[in-house]
Amino acid sequence: MRKGFIHGARLCAALAISLTAACSQAADSNPNDVALIAGLTSVQNTAGADFAPGQQAIRPEDIQAAFAELNDGSITFDDSIRFTGTDGVILAANVFKPANIPSGAKLPAIIFVNSWALNEYEYLVPAARFAKEGYIVLSYSTRGFGVSGGLINVAGPADMSDLGRALDWLEANTPVDSNKIGIAGISYGAGISLLGLSQHPRIKTAVAMSGWADLPRALYGNETPRLVWGLLLIASGYFTGRMDPIIAENFNKLLAYNDVGSVIAWANVRSPRTYLAQLNASGKPVYISSNLGDNLFQPNGMLDYYSQLTVPKKLDLNNGIHATAEIGGVLGADNYIWNNTRDWFAYWLKGEANGVMSRPAVTIQRKFSSERISYASWPPASASQRQFYLKPRGLFGDGKLQTAPNTTSGQTRIFSGVDTVATTGIPLLSDIVDAHLEIPVYASMDWVSRVNGVVYESDRLNATLKIRGRTTYQARLQTSLSTGSTAVYLYDVDAWGTGKLLTHGIGTIRAATPGATRTLTVDLNAIAYDVPAGHRIAIALDTFDPQYAAPTLALYALDFVHSSGAQSTLTIETAN
Repeated sequence: MRKGFIHGARLCAALAISLTAACSQAADSNPNDVALIAGLTSVQNTAGADFAPGQQAIRPEDIQAAFAELNDGSITFDDSIRFTGTDGVILAANVFKPANIPSGAKLPAIIFVNSWALNEYEYLVPAARFAKEGYIVLSYSTRGFGVSGGLINVAGPADMSDLGRALDWLEANTPVDSNKIGIAGISYGAGISLLGLSQHPRIKTAVAMSGWADLPRALYGNETPRLVWGLLLIASGYFTGRMDPIIAENFNKLLAYNDVGSVIAWANVRSPRTYLAQLNASGKPVYISSNLGDNLFQPNGMLDYYSQLTVPKKLDLNNGIHATAEIGGVLGADNYIWNNTRDWFAYWLKGEANGVMSRPAVTIQRKFSSERISYASWPPASASQRQFYLKPRGLFGDGKLQTAPNTTSGQTRIFSGVDTVATTGIPLLSDIVDAHLEIPVYASMDWVSRVNGVVYESDRLNATLKIRGRTTYQARLQTSLSTGSTAVYLYDVDAWGTGKLLTHGIGTIRAATPGATRTLTVDLNAIAYDVPAGHRIAIALDTFDPQYAAPTLALYALDFVHSSGAQSTLTIETAN
C-alpha cells in the first residue's frame, strides 16, 4: 500500500506543478483564457504523454487557432450566459448559433457538459462546427468547476437539477425545437449525459464518451479501491474546482474499508445503471464510446450496461486510456468517435439519412492495432467461451492451464510484502505507451517470484485464440489475515517464455475468517486480441499492483486451494 501511495503522491505533485505553472503563464490573459488553460493543462498532465503516435499534447493555442478558423461569420458565439440552479447557484455557459436564423425557424440543439477539472470552454471547436451545421449548442460548466458557483456534486441530484435549468434556459432564450435536443460529453460529461438522458424527458438522445455506467464498480470494483486514478481525481478537483468535502471523505472510507455501504449508496444515485429501466422504457437512442485501456472507468461495466439496453444503440470500443481516443476531436481533428457523433446527431436530431444506423452496432479495436472488428450486437452472435482449468504447481514446475478439469489436490502458497515483475507497469505512462504507441508491458515468466507470486501456463496453442471480450478468473483462496488481494495478469507467451501483457484485473477478499476458504472472482478488462498458434497463454498472480490500493500493510500468506471437487478456472470470451 505504501508503494502505491508514493506513486500516487508523485503523480499528484506533478499535476499540481503543471497547473500552477499554466495558470501563472496565463496571468496576463483574460479570465476565459485562464480557465481554458488550467482545464486543458490538467487533462494533458493527467494523461502524462501524447495522446497518439505523432500527435502533440493538447495546447490552448491549438484550440484557439482551430476555433478562429471556424468563426468565419457564419455562426454567433455568446460567452456571457449565466443561469441559476434551483438552490440559487449561478452556472456559467456559452452558446453557439447559426448566423441569420430565419424568423420562426426552430433548430435542433446539443448540450455539452464539461469533463472533470474542465469548464464550458472545453468544446469550443466541436460546438462551433455543430453550429455551422445548423445546431444551437449550449456548453456549460457544472457546479464547482470553472466560474460556476457551488460545490462539485459528482453527477448527483444537484447536477441533474442544474441540467433541467439549462434546458429551461435553452427553451426560453433560443429558437430551439424542444423535440430535438441531444446531450454529449467526455468523462464526467459522459456520465451526466447518460444520467440526463435517463431522467430528463426533454433530452432525446445522448453521446457518452469515456463515461461510466456503474460508479461503485468504477471506484471499488471487486472491493478494490482505484488508488492512482482516485488520487488524480481528488487532486485535480481541488486544484481546478471547489470540492464538496464528502468526495474526499468517501474516497478515504473506501481506502480504510470503513462505512463502505454509505459510499456505495452515494455512488448508486450517480450511476446510469440505476436508471436503466427508465431509459429502456423511454426508447431514447444512445451512442457510447469506451476505451479498453481505461483503468478509471474500465470497459467491463459499460459492456454490461450496453448489453442490457433495449433502445437504439451503438458502441465503439477503442484502444486508449481514459478519454484519449476521443480527445483529438476537441481540437477539431478528424476523429473516428467524433465523426460518428456528428452522424448520430444528424440522424436523430435532424433526420438525415446518413446510414449511421445501418453500420455495425458494435466495433472493437484490436489490441496493438488500428483495425476494428465489427459485430451486429454484443455479445456477438458467434460468441463462445474457452475454459481453462488451473492445476497447482509442483515442487519443480509452475501451475498449468489445461483444457481438462484438474484432478490434483493441493495448495499453492505465496506471500505479500514484495511485488513481482508481473505488473501493469508505471501508472498512466505504461498504459498510454501500450495503447497508443503499441509498446506492450513485458515480463519473463521465469522471473516472476515464486515466493510472492505464481504462474499458470498453458500448452502451446494448436490454433489462434481469438479473445473478444473479458477474461474471468475464479479460484478458491485462503488468507492468513482477514483480508488479502490477488492481482491477475494475462499474458501471450512466446517461445522464449517472454509474456506480453494483454489485460489484467484485481480482487480483494474482505472480512474473511483467517484460514477459511473463500471463492474469489476477478473480471479482467475486455480486449480484442489474437494469440498466435504456437504461443502459450499464462496468468501470473501476486498480491499487489501500483494502480490499486492494497488492503493492508501487514504481511500475510495467500493460499490457492485446488481440488477435483471445486475447480479453479480461467474463462476467456471468444468470437469469430
